[in-house]
Amino acid sequence: MQHQQGDDIGVFLAVCAAGSFVSASTRLALSASAVAKAISRLESRLGVRLFQRTTRRLNLTPEGVVYRDVCVEARQNVERVETALFRLAREPAGRLRVSLPPLFGVHVVAPALYCLCRRWPEIDLDISTSVSAVDMAAAGIDLAVRIGELPDVSGMVARPLGTQRVVLCASRAYAGDRGLPQTIEDLSDHEMIAQSTSGRSRPWHFRQSDGAIVSLLPKARILLDGSLLTLSAVRAGQGIGLLPHWLVRDEIASGELVVVLGRHVAGHLPVHAVWPASPVMLPRLRVAIDAIVDVARARLSDGDVV
Repeated sequence: MQHQQGDDIGVFLAVCAAGSFVSASTRLALSASAVAKAISRLESRLGVRLFQRTTRRLNLTPEGVVYRDVCVEARQNVERVETALFRLAREPAGRLRVSLPPLFGVHVVAPALYCLCRRWPEIDLDISTSVSAVDMAAAGIDLAVRIGELPDVSGMVARPLGTQRVVLCASRAYAGDRGLPQTIEDLSDHEMIAQSTSGRSRPWHFRQSDGAIVSLLPKARILLDGSLLTLSAVRAGQGIGLLPHWLVRDEIASGELVVVLGRHVAGHLPVHAVWPASPVMLPRLRVAIDAIVDVARARLSDGDVV
């Protein structure tokens, strides 16, 4: 048995098991004097005698019996917890609380985390959606994904996942009927589908030939709440809408949707994974970050936005 310096309770339990100071000292690789001093310190701190000592025998007092039983149970509980923590520190297990942006979270990140649960059945997931800044420590959040510039992240670790590029697009039917605008000014001759914030159109941003960024507030007959509604309207041929490129990449590649003004469109946003800084990263957090990095790299690649 390896003795930890200062572990007087461990010395006490060793004496209980061995039946004498000398035998306990041999087990602990300590001197008999050191064992006796440890027991004396315990008795002084507790204010009771733990052993009845005679020249021939060493017996526990009634108080010593109570203290031994409590210490044995406490040590067993500690060992069970330490064993569990040892396993948690080496294999992905335990509850992981994740906060995701609604659209990107539902369509991209959450499926990757579901696969993680199938691979590591000891991981439990608790997923919520939000676009706002979260006090992760107060909310008990282990990991968050956020789109856009991050606020103050002191005490946090932020890992870039890529850039959410946005693209103006229209359906193939709309392009066939109305043609496509060739300049930013030409947009005024087209049906524009806008997304709203508090009932007002969100601006579209464009990069001019000299590199300057200009904003356009689309005058739209159709004002929608969110990218999924916008996509449904674009697919239905209702006009031109601004959408995340990862959401429409496949339909652009198939020709069902066509890109409008290509690389003139600006307003692309960074995407980050964020988690509380800690000297130790538990395996469940590490594998979740790795999974998110992999799926984000695949879905947020620039592609051919022309």
